[in-house]
Amino acid sequence: MTTSDLPDDLDVDFQLVRFVRRSRAYAMSHLADIHEELDYNTFLLLLAVCDAKGGVRASELAEGMRVHKSTVSRAVSTLERLGLLDRATHPDDGRAQILTVPQDARDRVEAFRARSHAWLTELLVDWSPSELSSFAQQLARLNDAAEKQP
Repeated sequence: MTTSDLPDDLDVDFQLVRFVRRSRAYAMSHLADIHEELDYNTFLLLLAVCDAKGGVRASELAEGMRVHKSTVSRAVSTLERLGLLDRATHPDDGRAQILTVPQDARDRVEAFRARSHAWLTELLVDWSPSELSSFAQQLARLNDAAEKQP
């Protein structure tokens, strides 16, 4: 039996897609809190740069996000134009550039994340500690398996 053989209320794929759509809609409705011109795909790249301790090369972003270098290049240009991204010469390789997020933009991203966390907390308010723990463990297991895939 596969998950697609189950009714929609039990189908894992259906439920994951349903929640991802809802989460994306929530995020999109609040992107202007970071910058009024920010779109969702560029936002995802911004998050990846924020999460890269010490900065990241554009080529590493393309590889890590599994997108074409031209996609990253366009997003980097947009983020830089919006003041949400800085470029600096790589300290070990003067030919390469490191992308970082300026502190004021990082603060806006962190405020966005705090609001998103509050939204999720509100959704889970009536879950028991054991339900939350089990759910978190299962999500971690799913993510671990997905990260092992090529």
